[in-house]
Amino acid sequence: MSEFLGPIHYMMYDKIKFQDEITNYLLDGNTEKLDKQIKAVSHESLDTLIDQENIHGWLDSKIDVVENRLAYAIKNSDNAKGKLFEFGREKAKGKCFDNFNDIFSDLNMYLLDGMPCDNGLSASIDKNGDLFLITNVNCHEKYFKDFVNPEDSLNNTCEGGHSHDHHESFEINTKDFELRVENSPYHLYRYEFLKGYFDESDYQVDLVGGINYRIYKK
Repeated sequence: MSEFLGPIHYMMYDKIKFQDEITNYLLDGNTEKLDKQIKAVSHESLDTLIDQENIHGWLDSKIDVVENRLAYAIKNSDNAKGKLFEFGREKAKGKCFDNFNDIFSDLNMYLLDGMPCDNGLSASIDKNGDLFLITNVNCHEKYFKDFVNPEDSLNNTCEGGHSHDHHESFEINTKDFELRVENSPYHLYRYEFLKGYFDESDYQVDLVGGINYRIYKK
């Protein structure tokens, strides 16, 4: 159980809401059928919405909501990959591409990979100076296979041991790493978003091992 609502929780809810922004874009705003199956998350102030006695479980359940909705949107969108490429281009307009720290700080506001303590995604620089977005845990596959009931996540807890102001998974590290290999439909679609995001920059991105991304100078 989280003891108080901190900056990291607001950041997580912004990431959660962004998932629904992708869903809305993929479905051209026509979400009525989906909304009847599972409602979108609210955009009201987090402190008025969240169960402050169960912060972690509440946020985890909202991740289930937006992941279910995004999986539906990808499967039912007309030209999902093309739209995600264009969406990535839109989100990159006016952004700073001076260094990997700025790039990852910005991308991290878009990429949702479970709760921070799930360690779903990490970032590291390799010996060649390239940035890798490393998938440690594929938090998305289960939603592509079947509907996940958000009520089941309400009892999830966090073991703690980290600040509610920040989390180490939001920083680029220089540790040695090994890349897992996996066939993941979700990451093919994220790849299109990232290709669009870097399309007009000095960088490009490769999908590595089906679930990881290498970002480097063109």
